[in-house]
Amino acid sequence: MKTRSWYKRLLFAYLPIFYFVVVFLGIVFFMTIRQMANAQMAHSSETYAKHVMQTVESTLENIDLLVIREINANEDMQNYLYANSMRNLNEHLLYSRVSEKLRSLRLNFPMIDSIYYYRIADRRALSTSALLPIEYFGDRQFAERLANGDIPYTWTGVREYKLFADDRRSEPVVSLVKKVPLLSTADGFVVVNVSTEALGEMVRQMSAQDISYITIRDGEGNVVLSTGEDGGDALSVVRSDYSGWEVRSGLRGASFYGFLNEFFFGWVLVGLVTIALGTVGIVLFARRYTSPIDAILLRITHYFKGKSQELPELLGDNPRFIENMVDHLIAAANQYSDAHKENLLYRKRRLFAEWVGGERAMDREAWTKEMTEVGLETAFRRRYVASLEIHRYAAICEKYSYRDQYLFTYVIESVVGEIGAEGGCDVWAEWLESGKLTVLLQFKDDADDSDRTVAALCERMRRWIDENLEYTVSIGIGRGVAAWSDVPVSFDEAGKALREKPVDGNATIAYWDVLRQERSGAADYIKSVHTIVESFKRRDPSWEPALVRFMEELALRLNVRQDVDHLMTYLLFNMSNAFADMPAAYKEIWDEAEARLKNELQLYDSVERLGEGFLRQLRDVAERVEKLRNVRVHQEALQRVKSYIEEHAGDPSLSLGLLSEQFQMNQSYMSRMFKEEFGENFVDYLANIRIVRSKELLRTTDLPIHEIAARVGYQYTFSFNRVFKRMVGVTPGEFRKQSQPGETREHASARLEGAGEA
Repeated sequence: MKTRSWYKRLLFAYLPIFYFVVVFLGIVFFMTIRQMANAQMAHSSETYAKHVMQTVESTLENIDLLVIREINANEDMQNYLYANSMRNLNEHLLYSRVSEKLRSLRLNFPMIDSIYYYRIADRRALSTSALLPIEYFGDRQFAERLANGDIPYTWTGVREYKLFADDRRSEPVVSLVKKVPLLSTADGFVVVNVSTEALGEMVRQMSAQDISYITIRDGEGNVVLSTGEDGGDALSVVRSDYSGWEVRSGLRGASFYGFLNEFFFGWVLVGLVTIALGTVGIVLFARRYTSPIDAILLRITHYFKGKSQELPELLGDNPRFIENMVDHLIAAANQYSDAHKENLLYRKRRLFAEWVGGERAMDREAWTKEMTEVGLETAFRRRYVASLEIHRYAAICEKYSYRDQYLFTYVIESVVGEIGAEGGCDVWAEWLESGKLTVLLQFKDDADDSDRTVAALCERMRRWIDENLEYTVSIGIGRGVAAWSDVPVSFDEAGKALREKPVDGNATIAYWDVLRQERSGAADYIKSVHTIVESFKRRDPSWEPALVRFMEELALRLNVRQDVDHLMTYLLFNMSNAFADMPAAYKEIWDEAEARLKNELQLYDSVERLGEGFLRQLRDVAERVEKLRNVRVHQEALQRVKSYIEEHAGDPSLSLGLLSEQFQMNQSYMSRMFKEEFGENFVDYLANIRIVRSKELLRTTDLPIHEIAARVGYQYTFSFNRVFKRMVGVTPGEFRKQSQPGETREHASARLEGAGEA
């Protein structure tokens, strides 16, 4: 059977269709063009306007849904509202996580210009880059409107936004506001600002700039974006039920369509010429593009000649053979694409995190297989994990742009790789955490001096960064392991070593050195913290020299930043507790100072500067509290009450009722004013005076305990013992033993605490 070539098949199939369609379309075109032109233009304009509106709505709705989901699902978003009332919560870490979550929302939607979380309780706004009081917040008026209950139902109209109050430049945005919690009275708001320029760019990419225009207006008639209106009437107007915005669409000029109607005979000529050119083009292109097909089919025919059972479709001259063959190739390509969906870089990073971080349990066979698939060696005898942390990374992120930050991290990776290669080890480094590079150093030889080699390499890395870049780093090194499965252990040890970094955050710390170190524990200073807080609470001037001595001790005996941070955080915690029961005016003074103290704790580079900062801030708090107390009602009378209590504290009959009679004041009123003025109730104040005096008698005299109890104002010895143990932690007899010569270090600390309180 003679087989026709694909060239002839295409010609006989396409040419009759082509002529028929051209003639038919020519007749129909010139009969209906006038009637259909206007309707078609209006329909096209409306379709285009709806498409634009649907695209804009879809973008805004996606942002809306994502924000609602994060508010409902993210525990940190909820905790942020009540961070001040949660004692065991690390506010700095919480703010960092919430800020990182806001930053990830912004990265998921490039149209988002900015996003911030406003907390009504302390009138603060947390953005992706700053935590600002309302006084310094550029969007203050809008935030205060929200706090007053003026909450928009959905997206706002066009408004101006700036982050800082002193910024001269603002950006036009439209905003989405979501209260938190969603289904109850708002304690805060998440505000998402979408750039109108980004919306305009999105619409312009969909717009046929040389034919039509698009204008979007908000519910108040303000222009959100426009692609260049020509002043004519819009062909279509579409209003959004979701946002209340209006989309207007029209043509830039109607003269072109008038030309179409007038140029009738010209189009007939153009049509005939087009038919002729189309015929020539079909012949030429059919011959050009069917030649390879004919050649392929000729080869297949020769190959399967005499094998009709294996290829019946081809020998039957069925053109669907090519379609089946293409489908087979597409299926094979899809399978290959699915198998390699993850690129090599992503797979390596994920494998690194799962292996080094111990995120997934793997046997050796699975680990070897995955390492081989990403092109990495496995034949190493010794492995070390080092953790490189950039000092004050948050401040660097605020100072430099994202592009500069990426450049810094790239430079560090390059330096680590080059120095490691020079030292004869294989280096694999990944940024598993923000500002922290995890480095895997692998050696093919298990040498005895590998510990020294790794320590020297890491020190070279640290020194190079210190000498050539604008920031410093600390490097923690875990112990070397031989088994691949023990790498997570070395990773944990590197983290522990890194936590032993010095105050200035510029050192290389090996875990094996940490195990040999002995340093004074931070617990030795807990009682000193309580002494400072109690003195400050009672307005005793001795708090200031006590704080100076305390900071001098820290500078002399502690060089690990983690210990200093824990102690100063503990000091702030106890100070906050001291102000917790005070009136709102006193708490407001402390809340303002606490924010500044926490900033000092974040940015200090030496214990001396940290002490100066704390001393300066606490002096300011003491002065402001003292001024506030001096203007309160009955200040002078309460001072006389205090003097009377101190003078007659040894009188067993001293009570709040006796004081109210002595000073002609209502008993409940006196109790309330006493606590507001001195920060504690009358009973606790009197008990503290008596216990301080009893401690002094226990240390300096041999009087029996029952006589000491009577001298300080307790009629019954068992009452004295109970109160003493509750306040001091030990019985009077045990306290006297601890205060004798030969006492232990802990007992000496207790004695020093008692001396400070006295």
